[in-house]
Amino acid sequence: MKRLVFIVEGDTEIILVEKIIMPYLVAQGITNPVNCQTITTNRKQNKKGGVSTYGKFKNEVNRTLRQGNVLVTTLIDFFKLPADFPEFTHDSHNIGDIETAILKDFGDNENFIPYIQRHELEALMFSSRDGFDLVIDDEKKIALIDAINKEYPNPEDINNSPQTAPSKRLGKIFNYDKTGDGEMILEMVGIEPMLEKCPRFAEWIGKIVNRLKG
Repeated sequence: MKRLVFIVEGDTEIILVEKIIMPYLVAQGITNPVNCQTITTNRKQNKKGGVSTYGKFKNEVNRTLRQGNVLVTTLIDFFKLPADFPEFTHDSHNIGDIETAILKDFGDNENFIPYIQRHELEALMFSSRDGFDLVIDDEKKIALIDAINKEYPNPEDINNSPQTAPSKRLGKIFNYDKTGDGEMILEMVGIEPMLEKCPRFAEWIGKIVNRLKG
């Protein structure tokens, strides 16, 4: 039985994997061992988290694949993705080209599923208002969340500019804490609304399920 490893950017991604994705996989009858790890950015100083270069990302994936009997996937944001990634583009509609180029760089390894979140993890939080109702006690601020959801029926479309990325929007609406608020929002939203409203995310989860069941 293969071990499933998620290579991620930081703590909020770990929360998503451990609190949301892993229980869903178990509900699908998948009992494979699963763990989540952040990218090592400086081995000498033991620093981890974030995606600073494609080279460091590639090294992390290669180190994990070499362990054997493992299915590796990634969860990194398109927002601020380093420009040295293969087939890099500023157009979020072409993220699939980057993922295809990454996989090609790994020799189309069947044990690797590269995934880049469009535009960033916080987009998934907009799949349901429920999470924001939990952390925001202000009708005017909730109305701003509703306006964003109305403008972008697909949360993955929420703009990725430095001023209008999902996390930046949340920071302007309320004092958003990435890990504290992020965990509460994600757990309240749950995975079903994300699968329903976020097609790229749903496709990725489907690939993982199919690969482990195949």
